[in-house]
Amino acid sequence: MNATWTAFLAVFGIGSIVAALIARGVAIAQLRQAWINALRDDLAEVFATSDRVAKLVRDPDATPAGEAKLTEQAHLSMAAHRRVLLRLNPSEPLHLSLKGKLDDLVRVGGHDEYIAKINAALSTAQALLKREWEVTKYGSFAGLVGWLKVLPSRVRRRFPSIR
Repeated sequence: MNATWTAFLAVFGIGSIVAALIARGVAIAQLRQAWINALRDDLAEVFATSDRVAKLVRDPDATPAGEAKLTEQAHLSMAAHRRVLLRLNPSEPLHLSLKGKLDDLVRVGGHDEYIAKINAALSTAQALLKREWEVTKYGSFAGLVGWLKVLPSRVRRRFPSIR
């Protein structure tokens, strides 16, 4: 009888620990998903306001109203830009790459150059959001899953005769 109780308590204790770990993982995933959604919203605002600034740079309006409109869009873009920067991890290379591309948007050149900067920042943002989604989806196995996803293409490049 004593061994039965000991076994029961051991199973119950292990079950409680497993349940707590699962609950923690779910809570972290929910928080990460909220962070990803907020980052995506802020990035969309950066790109939308940057597009408006690019249009105002392309079609300048020298009137006080036109200059005020450009200034307003630049301020909105900078506010969204700073919200994004506050969400980025300063020790992650992809986050630093996105920060650099977003910082380039602040230095407005000609219209075509500005659009190229927006597109470069957008591509980096897409890569970052995809990676962060995979971390949320696969947890600590995200690196392994990402490596396994690219393995077939690496094998095909190394051994072209394999189809």
